[in-house]
Amino acid sequence: MGTPPMQSNPSDHTPGQLGCYDAAFVRRTAPKLERLLHGYFRARIHGLERVPEGPFLAVGNHSGVGLVPDALVWLSAYHSARRPTPLLTLVHDQMFDNYPRRLARWVARFGAMRADPDHALAALRQGYAVQVYPGGDHDACRPFSQRNQVVFAGRTGYVELARAAGVPIVPIAAIGGHETLIILSEGRRLARRLGVDRKLRLESFPVSLSIPWGLWIGPPPGYVPLPSRIEIDVLEPIDPEVVAAGSTVEIDARVRGALQAAIDRRAANRRLLFG
Repeated sequence: MGTPPMQSNPSDHTPGQLGCYDAAFVRRTAPKLERLLHGYFRARIHGLERVPEGPFLAVGNHSGVGLVPDALVWLSAYHSARRPTPLLTLVHDQMFDNYPRRLARWVARFGAMRADPDHALAALRQGYAVQVYPGGDHDACRPFSQRNQVVFAGRTGYVELARAAGVPIVPIAAIGGHETLIILSEGRRLARRLGVDRKLRLESFPVSLSIPWGLWIGPPPGYVPLPSRIEIDVLEPIDPEVVAAGSTVEIDARVRGALQAAIDRRAANRRLLFG
């Protein structure tokens, strides 16, 4: 379980597929990204020592529409810590289908992979760790008034994934990312009217306030994030035996409950907007 997977040549793979992870690129890039992001967001990582050796499924909440600064803070910290198990991250197809190919290749080398359960299972079985954000756009596009709520929208497939792979679940709680822009509405009704729920698999089409765009409808094309303090809590892993023995509903409730409790603790000591 503690043996790192064999690395293939990333240039042999289409961005988004398993095998694009470039260990040498990550070793060079992660510390630079960590210095930039952790300085700007005054980031704090708590509990990194709880990360187990060998493959695991990290399950987190995330914020900030497509930019998801809290996810980048966490990933840069994990990779900079030189943990023995490479961590891949499942991301929406839009990153590989509609963003510039150069950006898609960059994030793929850093560990981004299409959110495909078969790819994720194959990665776990090959010895990788995998980061998932079950809430997807429901979580990342929730209104500002719900910024400290965990929203998985009933998605529990991650429990089945961990059970099939026989790996622990590690809850990763994040707070502060949803204060880097202001989301007025998640725009679920608008997404249906525009058909982007069918065409692009986007169930949210948010209305937001951000720099430099001001009022914007739809996912903003990047933005200058407000310097909110971002904090990440790595919580106690849930053993594979517990995942196997419990029902999907029970394990999902346990994960969401742990995430929400950690966020509530941090939120109680925060100032509005800038932490």
